[in-house]
Amino acid sequence: MENAERKKLLSGDAMAEYVEQLVSQILNEFRKEELEEICLIGLQSSGVPLTRRIVRAIREKTGVEPAAGTLDISMYRDDIGTRKSLPLIRETEIPFDINGKTIILTDGVIQTGRSIRAALDALTDFGRPGKIRLAVLVDRGMREFPISPDYAGVKLDVEKEYRINVQWHEFNDEDAVYQVPRRK
Repeated sequence: MENAERKKLLSGDAMAEYVEQLVSQILNEFRKEELEEICLIGLQSSGVPLTRRIVRAIREKTGVEPAAGTLDISMYRDDIGTRKSLPLIRETEIPFDINGKTIILTDGVIQTGRSIRAALDALTDFGRPGKIRLAVLVDRGMREFPISPDYAGVKLDVEKEYRINVQWHEFNDEDAVYQVPRRK
């Protein structure tokens, strides 16, 4: 059922185009032999499908399949003590050694930079990467921390009383990006 207060900003086709742009940006930075040394880690939950799609596209374009993992940042967030309820904890799966590797963190949207700060804290519990990059489908702006993506599919300007909800068909009925009112 369509909520009258939410507004679709991107269709699934547009999202696919922006994922392709992310892949092109990544391939422009790394030579084929360097791709074997990069690892993509998707932030739970919106970054996980993005990671899978980027890995698949890199494999299809180059024949190289970068390692992939997932990272839950729930217990690293700086608002953990101010929430009314405990967060849902999801799986962290990093089945490879990250020491010295180039890690590309992925997430559906970046806004304040706080989630990425938490991800950096969580990631260092697994080792010491050589380099960390950030790929996001949507750059919302509105930073509170000095963190910006290295690769962004699209920048969307949305009024601050709304948040951006990235939906993936792996979790929802469709691929789409919506503008939805903030919870009060």
